[in-house]
Amino acid sequence: MINKIYLIALLVFIFNSPIAAQQVWYENSSHTNIIHFANAQKGLFTTDETNPEITSINANASVSKFVRDGQTNPKVSFDLSVPITDLSSKTISLKAYISIPTVDLNTTNSRIRLYLKNSSIGSSSNLFLQSNFSEGETWESFSFDFDQETIPSDVLVAGGYDQIMIVLASGDTSGLTSTYYIDTISGSFEQPLRNALFLSGSWGVRFNLNGGYRLDNSSNDDWVAGAQEIVDNLPAVGHVITNFTHPAHGYYYTLRDNPYVDIANEIHPDMVPTLENEQIILDVIDVFRNSGKKVILYLNGAGPGYIQGSVDNRELEISAAWETYYNTEFAGDEALAWRTLVRGYLERFQGLVDGYWLDNLGNLPGELSDFIAMIRDVDPNIAIATNGNASYLTDDNGDLIYVDSDATDDEDPRDYRIRNFVINDPYMDFTAGHPTPLGQGAPPNSWAYEELLFPLIAAAPWGSFDGSKDGLKHYFCPIRKRWSVASTDLVFEVEQAYRFVRTLTDAGATITYSTTITDGAITDDEMAIMEDINGRMEQTPKPDYIPYVRPEGAYLVGETLSIDSDDYFNKLVLYPNPVKQNFRLSKEISSAVIYNANGQEILKFNSNQASFDVSKLVEGVYFIKAYTATSDIQVFKFIKQ
Repeated sequence: MINKIYLIALLVFIFNSPIAAQQVWYENSSHTNIIHFANAQKGLFTTDETNPEITSINANASVSKFVRDGQTNPKVSFDLSVPITDLSSKTISLKAYISIPTVDLNTTNSRIRLYLKNSSIGSSSNLFLQSNFSEGETWESFSFDFDQETIPSDVLVAGGYDQIMIVLASGDTSGLTSTYYIDTISGSFEQPLRNALFLSGSWGVRFNLNGGYRLDNSSNDDWVAGAQEIVDNLPAVGHVITNFTHPAHGYYYTLRDNPYVDIANEIHPDMVPTLENEQIILDVIDVFRNSGKKVILYLNGAGPGYIQGSVDNRELEISAAWETYYNTEFAGDEALAWRTLVRGYLERFQGLVDGYWLDNLGNLPGELSDFIAMIRDVDPNIAIATNGNASYLTDDNGDLIYVDSDATDDEDPRDYRIRNFVINDPYMDFTAGHPTPLGQGAPPNSWAYEELLFPLIAAAPWGSFDGSKDGLKHYFCPIRKRWSVASTDLVFEVEQAYRFVRTLTDAGATITYSTTITDGAITDDEMAIMEDINGRMEQTPKPDYIPYVRPEGAYLVGETLSIDSDDYFNKLVLYPNPVKQNFRLSKEISSAVIYNANGQEILKFNSNQASFDVSKLVEGVYFIKAYTATSDIQVFKFIKQ
């Protein structure tokens, strides 16, 4: 049953309908994004657009806008945080506006359909309800009640409906450039907040700010000007990771005053900057926030008692002073002392920052669950990344995949694993995103990430630890051979760096380049790369990137050549993946067959070609079996979007 709610009945609806208790999932003006915009097809979807008509139905100043691009069946899709597996009492409502005048509305151009769909299977299992605009050039409210509908068995097996899709003017062949405004999508069932939603589709940089006495020693560096340079030069950057503690040192802080302990006088003065210099981090955060950038703070979880790397007398003094403090003031409970100290700073940062990137948790005093509970008590909706419990890519047998060589000029004899970014604890809102540790032979720009990991992220940019809480896939990579060491060589050139950004952000994931700071600003050579990426990201449409192709001489441990020892076929690469209209193979083949996930033959390609049109395929997972002239076979998995 579909009820259209007219203005005259709005008050009755609000006070008497069970939909009044609906949770607002998506609203532009309030920045509510509990459900996540996934994609728009056959039209352009934009946000922060001026409301074309302020009415009592919709008084929001800013709304979302969709403009048809001249094709039929335009649609906008949103990902649900938790899939729908039961349709009882499931109602979804929204407000919409159509630019077509009332006199020109007909049975097709006035249609508005709301579909429930599973993103991993074909459209045949989609479920939809339909209504129609009764008036043009004004807001109307629509309610779609799925209570009497049934979920097909294949959808339940696939985990339920994980997307809603709004299809406008279904079947209409007129008004192909009409404009729609969409606002306040709500549901009668709870969708949990995705704390890291602000990172989806965002790319960022790092602004490594010193802490403790080191901030005093570098206070002549113009940190605020360095932050402003990022704002001025990189307007397309959506987020910045800066510092709660000094990088890799849990005993130097960027703030001085703490409401629970006078650190300088009760523990050790070198742990904090002067009162004057603590203003630096607050001013830096203001610069970023005033420009609309989200702010994440690095926090070393090991605490003041853990000394790592080279040790000087000052650090030994701090460690000893900390031990005396928690033994005296907290009866030897280091974990409680550490949580209390951190809590004081969290309370000062509350409302100023959007997330925390937690490092060195293997040396955290006390239990991680207690530490996270303390953070959540201060700010329940803050986004958290926990850097621990590393996962690595495995083959179909569950064995680790190792890279043997990155290219023909790879002089490093070591084999290395490939990090897999998964939500592997119940606290993670976004992945820490570390590549394989640099000391284990893995450059952050390795082809193995592009070929093996990135397609997995693109297919599923959000993951879940226990099925009830989503976390975003985030890649946090150094841009030089050593993290934050300006004297070492760059490992990225601009084309690959841009491809990394586009590959991940186009999929709705996120990436942060760990840019290097000298004298309070990003190094000139890294800023040049970031500016080039920024310029391309600001264009509409964004310029294409050079497709990934496996480098000559790069291969995995255990890979074998074809039977005639000709390695031509083994270097075959399919791109892009996921696929929208066409994909290419890096080298020409003689024939190919495409199968669906059930093993049914779908398409054949018999002529020599490198480009393949799969636009007629419905969304889902497919396999292509490619043949050479000598009948060697290679199989690829790809995602059709």
